[in-house]
Amino acid sequence: MRNRAALFFLAASLMLLAVVLGGCSSQEDSAQFQPDLSVDIFVPYATATPEPEKEEEVVSNNSPFSINSEGDVTILDPNWVSSGFTSVDGENNESQYTQLKLGDSGQEVQNLQARLKELGYYEAEVSGVFDTQTESAVKLFELTYGNMQTGTATAKLQMLLFASNAPAYGSAEYEAARSQHYTTLQRGDVGSSVLLLQYRLMELGYPCTPTGTFDEQTARAVGLFYVEYGVNAYEIASVQFQEELFSETAKVYSKADPGDITADVPTTEENEVTTLRAGNIGTHVISLQTRLIELGYLQGEANGTFDEATAEAVRAFQRQLGMAETGEADLELQEKILSADAPVFGAEPTQKPEGYELLQIGSQGDSVSNLQARLIELGYAKGSPTGNYDDHTATAIRKFQELAGLEQTGVATADLQELLYSDQAPRNATQESTTSRYPSGLEMEELAQGSSGDPVKYLQTRLKALGYFEGEVDGEYGNRTEEAVKDLQQNIGVEEDGVADICFQQYIYSDAVPKSTVEFFTRTQEFRDLALGDSGEDVEQMQKQLNALGYLEADAVSDSVGTMNEATVEAVNAAQTAMHYLSTDSIASAEFQCFLFSRYAQLIQVE
Repeated sequence: MRNRAALFFLAASLMLLAVVLGGCSSQEDSAQFQPDLSVDIFVPYATATPEPEKEEEVVSNNSPFSINSEGDVTILDPNWVSSGFTSVDGENNESQYTQLKLGDSGQEVQNLQARLKELGYYEAEVSGVFDTQTESAVKLFELTYGNMQTGTATAKLQMLLFASNAPAYGSAEYEAARSQHYTTLQRGDVGSSVLLLQYRLMELGYPCTPTGTFDEQTARAVGLFYVEYGVNAYEIASVQFQEELFSETAKVYSKADPGDITADVPTTEENEVTTLRAGNIGTHVISLQTRLIELGYLQGEANGTFDEATAEAVRAFQRQLGMAETGEADLELQEKILSADAPVFGAEPTQKPEGYELLQIGSQGDSVSNLQARLIELGYAKGSPTGNYDDHTATAIRKFQELAGLEQTGVATADLQELLYSDQAPRNATQESTTSRYPSGLEMEELAQGSSGDPVKYLQTRLKALGYFEGEVDGEYGNRTEEAVKDLQQNIGVEEDGVADICFQQYIYSDAVPKSTVEFFTRTQEFRDLALGDSGEDVEQMQKQLNALGYLEADAVSDSVGTMNEATVEAVNAAQTAMHYLSTDSIASAEFQCFLFSRYAQLIQVE
């Protein structure tokens, strides 16, 4: 904690200095940096601990947050997270959570506290009130993921927190998570990771001004750090570089005048593009690794270091072409690897269709905008095209590749674009169904106190997975099973009779049923089962909701408002399909309507 406070104090002081001098407080710089601040703020751990001159809160011009000398963060702009082109999967995962902060209360805060307590970050009682103890627990979990410690539980943070692989406090996974936040940085990169890299370089005396942009001066400072270790002055901050930079043994700048930013940085011909082999680092290695990953020869991330894994990937590529397996990439081999017709792992080379260029993370322009527009059209993404190939675009491409039966690389090759723009391109109608929870050959029957057999076992198993049922799955519908059914019925807002009729079972095996920590309604709703031919105000309200969600056209019920006609039944079936019912039943049960009128219905909304 002491080291983090030191870094935050240094960051705060430098921000204030920048505001006074006008160095990094311009509208342009702030606008460029803010979007990255709203997501995944990485805070490495400083090693020096300067004494604060005064307890003063520092606010950077146009900054969405403020930091005081103790490292406490205050959010100034609640609309921090930027919006734009978003993959469907990513949006659906985050949309189930609401941002929570100090002073909030309710069921969602209770769920948050329960999960934090389960993982060991929170020790107080689960009260449903977001107090200072909850804020401290959130900060501790943020630190696990290297995020700025804001104490605010954003939707993205909650998605990480409720994930099955969220690390428990103090576990081996927790320690590993704290050390896996570095990514390779190079010229042109922008964001908080760059800013903190600059802070650390300046803390060690290297000539560097914090701007949040990896510019020429930053590249020079990075080169000087390499020189201190007696190696070539590379201009890329690899993962290994940053691990050393933020270590306690990091070397300070040895020049007499650390403020001299014109200091010569030694160069070497080895920095030029020649043969790449074990031990080399730099942007050329990153380009080579990125292409090898795309082609399937290399796993993991491009870290900018030509390590043994990279050498093996090069050997595999050479083996694919029938070449001598040297594990080194001369200029000729680099051209082959980077070429558009390079063979993928285990396949023959393919010819590039005319009119398309390779698009991947970092690509920009009209080609990317057109790609994003097509992904939106086919249902793989939402929002508006931005022209920037980012993580959301890569996620949407991977989903397309999955449905097309292709390797999920996230890269839009020329071949992939030819398929994407063709009439044969698969559409993303719904997510994969989870019907495997109940065997298709087993007929459903109403279950109640005294029932037994396999249907009861499947019911108990499902209730247990959702957190309602405890104890042994024995296939006997006794008091424990009845109480579990009642608890679920209470959560979703239907009558608590403890009976699992067929409509209830159709619903419980869908993806729309809530876990025990989520509550749809606080009281029983007055919904009745609706079928073809039924009429009334409740039918009209359901038709309006189905229309709002995109399942029912207004023209289809213009003469049948308030009556369950064929079009309404089809809309109900379509919504049940989106909810991943085992099979549609043409009945709008009370359970179905409880979901339809809950705030979670937005998860199945058709754009």
